[in-house]
Amino acid sequence: NEKEMPMSIRGLIPATVTPFREDGSIDYEDLDRHLHLVASAEGVFGIAVNGHAGEILALSSEERAKIVSAARRALPSRIKLIAGIEAHDPSMLVKEGIAARAAGADCLLVLPPFDIRPYRRLAQDPESVFAVFSKLDREVGLPMIVFQYPDSSGCAYSTAALVRIAELQNVVGVKVSTPEVSRYVEIYDTLKGRVVVLPASDAPPLLGILLHGAEGALISISVVGTSHWSELIREATRGSAQRAKEIFQRVCIPLMDALFENQQPKTLVNPFAATKEALFQLGQLRCPQVRPPLIKPDDARKAAIRRALVAAGLLKTPA
Repeated sequence: NEKEMPMSIRGLIPATVTPFREDGSIDYEDLDRHLHLVASAEGVFGIAVNGHAGEILALSSEERAKIVSAARRALPSRIKLIAGIEAHDPSMLVKEGIAARAAGADCLLVLPPFDIRPYRRLAQDPESVFAVFSKLDREVGLPMIVFQYPDSSGCAYSTAALVRIAELQNVVGVKVSTPEVSRYVEIYDTLKGRVVVLPASDAPPLLGILLHGAEGALISISVVGTSHWSELIREATRGSAQRAKEIFQRVCIPLMDALFENQQPKTLVNPFAATKEALFQLGQLRCPQVRPPLIKPDDARKAAIRRALVAAGLLKTPA
């Protein structure tokens, strides 16, 4: 009972950051440079802008649309442009989707509209979830990647809800951000053949998740050393598991620990602020600024990030 998919996803989709100047305004020159650099790595299928890594919650609707336009100008046509959209009101979500489409997006990454306390349990209800996504399917008409949060978030879609919305023509993928391998396996095995299942763990379980089955991955940490992450995805999904393990241990493990605290945070430092600090240390951003209320790395964390970049072979020598 396979549907005809409007988009076939295969390979790496990095979720890019939104560079800011020290005054908090968007630095479009740096954004252009960042997008070019990340997209130039071999094996990149698409670029996701306006995700959590892009600080979507701190961006106005106008800024979100301008970022999509800037990204479409910066990227070659072969690179698919995926735009994050976020709202709790389905009509506003449609409005965001239409704006992203008008600005040049090829596909939407739909953040959960149920991520607010009174709505959270509705993510478990297939009909409530279907009502939102069928509205987007009808009224926006772009391919969509569904953002599946970890169960610990309190607003993860039930497997039954994911199966229900996978029937929709424009639902082409699910970004599965669970770090739990068993939960990923359940989702993958259920949805395989219906939509593309994209691992999204920035933590050590990623290797096992990839080796179980995946066509690609949508991960924000991959903006740091993108070519290594792309090679990891290629080797893990259709190459050598041993080669994938070597890349993972050498490059990915140090970065996951320093930037994302292996998705088991012990501090309040935001992982995307840490990611920006890494890009700043690599000379790829002029400024590591984030917008409030995100918390930036202190000197000790900056030093840990530098050590990780050295360990991963991305920087030559420690400071």
